[in-house]
Amino acid sequence: MEPFPFWRHSVFPMVKSRTRKDLKRRLPYKKPNKIELIVCEGSSTEPSYLNGLIRQLQLRAVKIDVISSPDSKPVAVIERALAKKEEMKKLAIPYEKVWCVVDVEIPPHSTLDEAWEKAKEIDRLELILTNPCIEYWFLLHFKQHTEPFANTEDVMAELKAVHPSYKKSRIDFDILYPHTATAIANSRDVLQEKRIGDDLRNHNPSTHMHKIVEHLQNVGRN
Repeated sequence: MEPFPFWRHSVFPMVKSRTRKDLKRRLPYKKPNKIELIVCEGSSTEPSYLNGLIRQLQLRAVKIDVISSPDSKPVAVIERALAKKEEMKKLAIPYEKVWCVVDVEIPPHSTLDEAWEKAKEIDRLELILTNPCIEYWFLLHFKQHTEPFANTEDVMAELKAVHPSYKKSRIDFDILYPHTATAIANSRDVLQEKRIGDDLRNHNPSTHMHKIVEHLQNVGRN
């Protein structure tokens, strides 16, 4: 019998068996079927925390855009969200939900009332307030606090007492995240104890950050 010609081997290249590493690298990709927007007042603290949460939850079914407002005034945050919402609508990529994360501050910011009213007029937009500042939400990861704060420096001092390494410029997400369930429970308990509803403008201290965190957790589970 005539031997199989050597040159024909090039027509049938050897197929390399896929290793476990190759299979792991080629995880199935699911294109997000929804997109949401979170606009933050701060340019560092809030985006860092929220992006850490999104990575931790490995969100794939819903794409979450986290951006900061160039102007930290509450009304400017709302306007930035509205502009981005309209921009994506024109591109035929509408946001399913828009969140605005804003600190009330002490005393409350001068444009807070305007922002509150403006937010109510925009469809699928929710204003998430923390009174007086985002550090109160972080504090709730470690303890429940219901006494009013005299200023934002007092909030920072309380937080540093239980989380000494905290810095606004760098979120220790690995320290905060394991206490997320505690923060949610504490936040809800404070609202229930003080009988606070949706309007947190005159309720120091309080926060609705648990709403957005629980929403992202639900997205991750689903």
